[in-house]
Amino acid sequence: MRALITGAAGQDGILLSQDLLAAGAEVVGLVKPGTDTSFLLRYAPAVQVIECDLSDSAALRKALADISADEIYNLGGISSIVESFNDPVGTHAVNVGAVRTILEALAENPGHGRLVQASSGTIFEKTDIAPQDEATPRAPHSPYAKAKAEAMDLIAQYRADRGVHASAAILYNHESPLRGSGFVTRRITEGVARIAAGQQQGLELGNLDVSRDWGWAPDYVRGMQLMMRSAEPRDYILATGQTHQLSEFLQLAFAAVGIDNWAEHVTVREDLKRDSDPVVLKGDSSAAYRDLGWQHTKSFAEMVQAMVDFDRELLANPEALWHET
Repeated sequence: MRALITGAAGQDGILLSQDLLAAGAEVVGLVKPGTDTSFLLRYAPAVQVIECDLSDSAALRKALADISADEIYNLGGISSIVESFNDPVGTHAVNVGAVRTILEALAENPGHGRLVQASSGTIFEKTDIAPQDEATPRAPHSPYAKAKAEAMDLIAQYRADRGVHASAAILYNHESPLRGSGFVTRRITEGVARIAAGQQQGLELGNLDVSRDWGWAPDYVRGMQLMMRSAEPRDYILATGQTHQLSEFLQLAFAAVGIDNWAEHVTVREDLKRDSDPVVLKGDSSAAYRDLGWQHTKSFAEMVQAMVDFDRELLANPEALWHET
C-alpha cells in the first residue's frame, strides 16, 4: 500500500508517517519547497520526501500521477488564522485549490485512491451552539475557516456527483510533544521548561480565557486512518467533547514543574489578543465513536504533562526523540 501525505513535516504528518510505516506502507510526503525536513526524517526516516507547492495545480497533478497513492491524507496548507487574514488569496489557493486538484485527479481515475482531508473545528468559530456535531450549521469567520468550509463543500460534491471516496476529518485542537513552536500550547510548555531551568523569566500571551476542546494528537491521526478505511466515506468530528481555558493549560503546565503561582510568570498583552478567537469550541464525536470505534485516550492533564516532560528532556538532551507512551 502506498500513502501520500501532504504537509508531512508537521505534527500530524510525522505521527501519521510513523503509523503507516509501522504498518508496512510505503509513504511519500509532500512538503512546501524549502521546508526543513530534518525533523520529519529523524522520526520517520523511511519517508520519501518530495517538494511541491500545493497552490501549483500542474505540479500537484504531476505528483499525484507519479505517486499513484492508494491513500491520500491532505494535511498541508496554511494553518495559521493570523496568516490567513494577512493573505486570504493565498490561503484560498492552497487550502481550497489543492483540494479541488486532488478531488479532480481522483474523479478521473475511479476506484484508484481515497482522500481524507484535514478540516477544522474552526468552521464553527462564530457559532453560539455547543457542542457542535456534523449537522451544526457552519459559522466560519476567518479566511482560514472559510477555506476549510469551502473545501468540505467540494468534498461533498465530488463524493455525491463523482463517486470519489473522500472524507473530511473535522479536527478540533490536538497536541503532542511534536507540536510546532509556533502554536501557543508548545510555546507554553517550552517556556515553562525553560522557566523551571532558570533560563527564562516569564511568558507573554494574549487571551487566557479562550476555551478549546484539546485532545491527544496521536488519537486524531488514528481517527483519520479509520476514516480512510471505512467502507462508506463521510465527514466526522474528532474531538473530546470537553473544553478547557488556556489559563487551565497554564496552571497544569506550571504545576508539572512544581510552580503553583503560575500567574506571577505570565504577562497578558492586549496586542496578542485576536478578535477572531472563538469563545467556545466543543465537538461532539458521537458519530465517530459509533461508526468507527474511535475514542480519545489521554486526558487533558495527561496531555499537558507529556508535553512539559518532553520539553524538559529536550533541554537536557537536544537530540532526544519522543515516543508515545
